[in-house]
Amino acid sequence: MPGAGIWPLLVGTGVLLGLSIPIAKAAAAAGVPALAYALWPAALASGVLALLAARRRGAWRPSLPLLRYAAISGFLGHAAPMTAVFWVSAQAGAGFASLAFTLTPVTTLAISLLVRHERFSALRALAVAIGFSGALVLVLGRGESMHAATAAVLLVPLIPIFIGGGNVYRALHTPPGTPAEWLAALSLAASSAMLLAAGAATGTLAFAPGVEAFAWIGAQALAMVVGYGMYFELIRRAEPVTFSFMGYVMMLTGVAVGVGLFGERLPLSAAPALLLIATAFLMIHRATRITPRNTSATIP
Repeated sequence: MPGAGIWPLLVGTGVLLGLSIPIAKAAAAAGVPALAYALWPAALASGVLALLAARRRGAWRPSLPLLRYAAISGFLGHAAPMTAVFWVSAQAGAGFASLAFTLTPVTTLAISLLVRHERFSALRALAVAIGFSGALVLVLGRGESMHAATAAVLLVPLIPIFIGGGNVYRALHTPPGTPAEWLAALSLAASSAMLLAAGAATGTLAFAPGVEAFAWIGAQALAMVVGYGMYFELIRRAEPVTFSFMGYVMMLTGVAVGVGLFGERLPLSAAPALLLIATAFLMIHRATRITPRNTSATIP
């Protein structure tokens, strides 16, 4: 059945990409600034994905529309939001940064309705609201201080706007004939070029080299190679709102790693929060159209 593999793919992608926040926390402790952490793993992952794509799928045909798609996808999906997430994580903690992912389905649904990509569905809207409530209960119930610098407070609501906009843009304009590996490689390459230019202009890429710092950068690059390959395959199968539920998986992954590796304790609110999120997943699963969304998409 077309689209039958959406949910394992969504969970797998969310877990791999969700590792970025706890790894960012460890990398920051090792002296890696946010912009450098966003850039170097993306550049490494882009190179590896390009080699894999060339071997498996053959060479890609460069075109201005495809390069434009990669640039917009790279900016909205990685360069802008993930740099902000890593900076907020370093400044205000991973718990505060993860608030951004709780808002992603909300902003994705709002943008989808605004551009009339989909019609309003009470069941889908309710699923988004329930999932958001559960994620918010879990994040706020962890007992972390939510006091943060003004810049961090302002950035958190902007992050899901970027991600939601990217979700809808890719749903409308992902090219049907380009393999997922090439889409991932090109989007990360475009993101890396933007981050490199921003870092060179601001002088915020330098950090003291060390084994620990390079180890965390390598770990993030490895997670991105597998995660972004799955990410762009998921884009072809899931419409934007369902796709955005990956944000809850990313948030839950960050919580699980925090408990397992950093000794964080789950709050008493964890059980009802997880129940709410599970309920939202079941509801969005029921409301999701199974047919692939992007098989007829074109680049304008």
